[in-house]
Amino acid sequence: MSSRVKKFRLRVGFVIAVAAAIAATTGGVSPLGASGESSPPKVKAGTASGHSGATPNTRLAAIASGATAVGFCGGDDWEPETTAAPDGLHVYVVWTHFPGDPTCDPASANPNRIYIRVSSDGGKTFGPSHVVANLISGVDYPRQVDNVVTVDPISGTVYVSFLAYGLGGSKTDVAVARSTDFGAHFTAVKINGPLCANCDHPWTIAYGKNVYTAYAHGGEHFLSRSSDGGRSWIEVRVLKADRVAFPEGAVLDVHHNVYFAWGDCKTGSCKGNAAGQYRVSRTPAGSSNTTFSDVATAPGGPRCPYSPTCGFAYFGIQDDIAIDAAGTLYVVWQDGEDHATAGSPPIVQLSRSTDEGKTWTYVGRVDDKTASGCAASACYTLFPRVEGGVAGQIAVMWTDDRLGSPVNHRNGWNVWLRSSMSGGTSWTGPSRRISTFDPQRPQSKQNGFRFPYGDYQGIDLINSTTSTQAVMIWGEGFNYTGTATDPGAVVYRRVTL
Repeated sequence: MSSRVKKFRLRVGFVIAVAAAIAATTGGVSPLGASGESSPPKVKAGTASGHSGATPNTRLAAIASGATAVGFCGGDDWEPETTAAPDGLHVYVVWTHFPGDPTCDPASANPNRIYIRVSSDGGKTFGPSHVVANLISGVDYPRQVDNVVTVDPISGTVYVSFLAYGLGGSKTDVAVARSTDFGAHFTAVKINGPLCANCDHPWTIAYGKNVYTAYAHGGEHFLSRSSDGGRSWIEVRVLKADRVAFPEGAVLDVHHNVYFAWGDCKTGSCKGNAAGQYRVSRTPAGSSNTTFSDVATAPGGPRCPYSPTCGFAYFGIQDDIAIDAAGTLYVVWQDGEDHATAGSPPIVQLSRSTDEGKTWTYVGRVDDKTASGCAASACYTLFPRVEGGVAGQIAVMWTDDRLGSPVNHRNGWNVWLRSSMSGGTSWTGPSRRISTFDPQRPQSKQNGFRFPYGDYQGIDLINSTTSTQAVMIWGEGFNYTGTATDPGAVVYRRVTL
């Protein structure tokens, strides 16, 4: 099993006229939220601040055999992430909570914070949820978003990185919270500065005392590294390229070198026939010296059906990285069915590297959305995540709306899983539908959920001598915006490959 982490994109409520003016002058990389404060490109509009009045979440700890909501019964839960510890027992799920509908439980109205739940039996059951951190370096930021969780394979220390902002002005800070008691208690510190003062999209991975967090501002690619287990950090700008950068995932190789996947936009709007640049950074163990290699390019994605209220390039550029036990690196990346035409229906492609990320070979298409439904290839395949296991083993999850009736991208969304034992050269079978209908979740319908709730979702593998378990988490919503009126849910499932 590889050590890995996942990705981000935040939602933002745009003031359209102002955002258009900013886009004209800055390429659209710093839109204004509804409150007038500057936000990263993909930020959900905040609905509450502070932590006073928070109440315990009374949702039961047990997890059903199907796809089960693990957040608050009334939402509003957004962009979850997960990781499994190397011990095969501890599984962690994190998500961003915004105030939801308190009808079923007053705790659903808790203000915006990052929450965590912990399993100690390989993801079969989970303990109750709790806030990761109210204070970051002693400061109470009103808003927290963009959570990613990873585990140090040596000590078992749990790290959760996220964005903290809302104090006024344009400042968006990166926080990393650290727990040495299996996620029961955390201490969080601000890690960016002085180079990055309005940061975006953090991703974190750790080995021993070395902890690495990648993030970006516009076309500037940053890496902060701690050599004392997350207590102190040094920030380095490792690349300036393209217009908008997004770290999307991270892995370690057997020598503890670190690889981050980046899904970057060549244009400020992330639109155009060659808008996306997929690349991988490599950082040798214990250093901040970073090099980059190019993986692929792609056209800009199609327009979101809830535009303009969807986030920046919501159906656009996205990728993820994995590594197997043989050291082969894999990148899944979103492309268009017509590789040369912006807005064509998205698909998922796979590339791999056998030389520590120096060069990349295209393997082939991963998704099989045309296997059922999807008349005229009209449906969309989005938000790919990949995880590596034993040599040649990979598992890929994605979201598509092949079961839409009609295919209008406002219904029929489901999460699908496909695995390979040959590094993606062949697949063990057709994709499996992982999301399931749950009448207790109003977002859920017989043919799928209404709309993907955020473009963060996560997968990890737990290998034993007898089987491989995949633990997965994703978001289900009514629309992009959510809120207590149309809250979203974070949904978890554990299956055998």
